Amino acid sequence: MREVAFELRLCAHLERRSGVIARQLGASVGGGHRVMDVVRVTPGPEFDDRVALSPATIPAPAIAADASIAEWRPVTDTLDLPPERAQSVAERAADAGFFEWTVRDGTAMVRRAASYPNWVGDIVGIENKPDLGTPGDLEAQLRRDVSLGLFDRVILATESYVTGAHLNRIPDAVGVWRVDVADDDPIEVVREPSPLDPDATGVQIRGRNSDRTEIRI
Repeated sequence: MREVAFELRLCAHLERRSGVIARQLGASVGGGHRVMDVVRVTPGPEFDDRVALSPATIPAPAIAADASIAEWRPVTDTLDLPPERAQSVAERAADAGFFEWTVRDGTAMVRRAASYPNWVGDIVGIENKPDLGTPGDLEAQLRRDVSLGLFDRVILATESYVTGAHLNRIPDAVGVWRVDVADDDPIEVVREPSPLDPDATGVQIRGRNSDRTEIRI
């Protein structure tokens, strides 16, 4: 219960900053069971342009569609989807202000009303462990996060006083925040996170004993 309350208060603080916050997202591959407590998408270079474009959610197929600002195209040529699904996506994108819509000779046509901005910056995974005196599988979890490289940065958030011994037990790439959720400015940065490389091939430790270490690429 303490960890849930800690997480909710930390998220409430982060939401007052810029960026997008999500909780309890899957953070593994190939049937893994890792769940990251908090994921924060930091603003990219065109974050304000995305906010100005539309407050609504723009369907992902519309963003990926073969559509331009200059040319009208039939909906069914623009979206690689079954006709009814393509129509629905195009209408939602038009409602959000991302597509313009018209009908010519009985055929629904669309074009982009605006370019989709590059609004995503870093994707940061935050593991919450209020009490470092009862760390559980914390070290293994953080080593997996670093080895897989699913996030641009990984951070450990805790209420505990962080000692050198604590820092030595977690990967050097993991940043550490000491958080006082009762404070108006609750985050003390104990160690900055190092950038990871999500585009590189990840390595996940699957099991370990005295004779061998099994890994997966």
